[in-house]
Amino acid sequence: MNVFETLPEFLQTALKRMLIQTPTPIQQRALPPGLAGQDVLGTAQTGTGKTLAFLLPLIVRLTQNPAENALVLSPTRELAQQILTELEKLTDTLPAALIIGGDNIHKQYAALRRKPRVLIATPGRLMDHLTRKSADLSRVHFLVLDETDRMLDMGFIDDMRRIVSALPCPRQTLLFSATLPEEIKQLSHEFLTRPMRVQIGEVTCAACGVLQEIVYVSVREKLPQLLHELNTRAGSILVFVKTKHGAERLAEELKRYGQKASALHGELRQNRRRQVMEFFRNGTLRVLVATDLAARGLDVPHIAHVINYDLPQCPQDYIHRVGRTGRAGSVGNALSLISDDGAQWKEICRVTKFASAVKTIQKTIEPLPEPKFVAHEEGEAHAKRAKKKQTPSQYTQRAKELLQSGEVSLPQTPKVAMRALKKPKTFKKATAAARVLETDATSSANSFRTVKVGLSKKALKKLQQTKNSPAPRGGKANFKKFFKKKKKR
Repeated sequence: MNVFETLPEFLQTALKRMLIQTPTPIQQRALPPGLAGQDVLGTAQTGTGKTLAFLLPLIVRLTQNPAENALVLSPTRELAQQILTELEKLTDTLPAALIIGGDNIHKQYAALRRKPRVLIATPGRLMDHLTRKSADLSRVHFLVLDETDRMLDMGFIDDMRRIVSALPCPRQTLLFSATLPEEIKQLSHEFLTRPMRVQIGEVTCAACGVLQEIVYVSVREKLPQLLHELNTRAGSILVFVKTKHGAERLAEELKRYGQKASALHGELRQNRRRQVMEFFRNGTLRVLVATDLAARGLDVPHIAHVINYDLPQCPQDYIHRVGRTGRAGSVGNALSLISDDGAQWKEICRVTKFASAVKTIQKTIEPLPEPKFVAHEEGEAHAKRAKKKQTPSQYTQRAKELLQSGEVSLPQTPKVAMRALKKPKTFKKATAAARVLETDATSSANSFRTVKVGLSKKALKKLQQTKNSPAPRGGKANFKKFFKKKKKR
């Protein structure tokens, strides 16, 4: 029996509109207990449709119980955004709020004041709102923990416990994970009540539709091999590296060789991350260079190839990386470049159960091609700063002109004079004071009094110790009065 036939009519219509007719195995087995109000502990390979497996029971319950709300916790911003997008495709009657890090917190305040029925959040930002008392969880009776193993890897275990302790009882909890380490089993005892165990496939095995390949190269041969693979393979390609700096550096290198590439990592601002993901989804970008941030929750159906430029540190992350391709029954390809990390590959082979034999391909003998674009020695920002340092400011230039013309003279203390010459703000004040006093012979003869306005207290003290120096006409009060008036203008 098709479990979708037990859903309300409006959800069946929405699924047909999304061209979804047949449930995946995880949906077929997790929906009945979820619709019946039972807790669910579900594990399945990434890309098997777990999002609909918890969104459909969530919508049904909130529709039947107008006084209840729901909370969905996810490890990454991208995954939270995708969950919100899927929810909006299924129904427009349940107002939802997206509570994620990196987004405008004042916009989130406004969304929370509208009292949404569904909160889709990352643990860190939700804890911020709980601390500020801007989020109300008193009516949340439906909890979803998505990609729980990834939240544990990211260190959210304490935040998860605090959030769950703030929820009322009784409640229904659905916990989904791609792997099932011992920590997940312990959490299931804490968060779930007599859950229905749903397991689809091997949790330590990549999807069957992914052809896995390896190539042995040296560290210097990595970039030529990667360029060869990019030029000989068709479709969108996701390249994984270890660090965010490595992602930025490799993306810039690929751009030099004419590839439409960009980097995705946790240090990017939220708007930039959304822009990069949008460009990758619509095909503007063909190559996405990412850290393990994209190993979870990145749902782009047209990813044809995954290339591990650097092997993952954790063997389980290999499964999630490879799972970005070959999603929803499609066919994908995964290639790993192995250089000096052969021990890591052996550990991956030991932990991971490969659905099919791993194919070893020959490395390319093509040399590194000539870059199509010449990289600047310095970035644009560094070049602007260097130019700014080389070009004297207008105030420094004006001060030098005054010194050369003899209209203003600095005191015969070289250190103080050189220090003043290097401070544009000092000369901005000094030249303004010089214009006021340049007609006074006495102050011109002792013009260090005009320079003292912009100097530090230490320099002022040194200048005030100079003997036999008559004060300029008008006294110190007039100087202060002049600069106050100038600021008001």
